[in-house]
Amino acid sequence: MDFVFDRTSDVPVIKNLTVVDDATHEAVAIVPERAIGGLSLTRILNHLALQRGLHSAIRTDNGKIL
Repeated sequence: MDFVFDRTSDVPVIKNLTVVDDATHEAVAIVPERAIGGLSLTRILNHLALQRGLHSAIRTDNGKIL
């Protein structure tokens, strides 16, 4: 699970929530939004859990360590 940011010349920043299955490298979800708050994030993850079942762990990419 990671957030990827993108921008175009006429649109403010778009945040993309990406969820990838590490075993199969399948893009399970890519959700583009202008802002994704905690409530939206839990709604998305709950929806994925209902569709695909619960996993024993979630790995997140926290960016570079300085």
